[in-house]
Amino acid sequence: MVASTQAQSILTNKDLIQMAELGMGEAIIISQIENSNNDFDVSTSALLAMKKAGLSDAVLAKVIEAGNNTAKKVVDPNDPLAPHRPGIYYFDETGSMLELLPTVTAQKKDKGRLGTALSYGIAKTKIVSTISGENSRTQLPVAREFYFYFNQQTTSFDQSAISYYGFQQATSPNEFTLAKLDNVKGVRELETGSMNNYGSEIGIDEKHARSFSIEQMGAGIFKVTPSELAAGEYCFVYAGAAPYAQAQQKLYDFGVGLVSAAGVISQE
Repeated sequence: MVASTQAQSILTNKDLIQMAELGMGEAIIISQIENSNNDFDVSTSALLAMKKAGLSDAVLAKVIEAGNNTAKKVVDPNDPLAPHRPGIYYFDETGSMLELLPTVTAQKKDKGRLGTALSYGIAKTKIVSTISGENSRTQLPVAREFYFYFNQQTTSFDQSAISYYGFQQATSPNEFTLAKLDNVKGVRELETGSMNNYGSEIGIDEKHARSFSIEQMGAGIFKVTPSELAAGEYCFVYAGAAPYAQAQQKLYDFGVGLVSAAGVISQE
């Protein structure tokens, strides 16, 4: 029974520092580490703090081993600093951290080709990507912070799970664009380029882009705070490869301010 209780206890860096300050020996501390679950921070700064507190190299080696042992590691899924699979996350109204799942553009088309022809190639033809449905499955009553996780974290991830578009190539939210989507005839559209007889432009149109601030919280962990967003549909899209003709791309879509207190979506 005692062994079971020990196995269920969760050790933290603070616990180990307190044990060292109380004068507990190396053997006792190592035994506690081996028989407990943990929520150890094994970053360089955390290891330095424990070393300064008097923990031996042998204890620190055990901390690193236990902190990287998935069978022993206990993580709070609602802690922004805890390891998460690479992707974008947000907090819902209950305080739970949820993943913002991606969707895929359904169709590429051009708009205004006739105008280009009638203007002898001066007027621009717009290239748009469409997303099925008037509204995203993720609806937020108000704009909120998002958390971006990339695979540069010290914690090891299952590489087969790191497959979401953009998070293999990108290393920070600077490489993503937050864009406003247009609602047109039952679908959402994102302008991704334009062309006429004199040239072409590829990428998210500036009038659809929305600004956001970035705060790095840890290795590969960033908090992204959008500027004020009016009610409507939005998406994060990897700017390193914006959608183009004959191509499909994943994007991370969500709605803001369209959900009533009863959870009913209202149109703009």
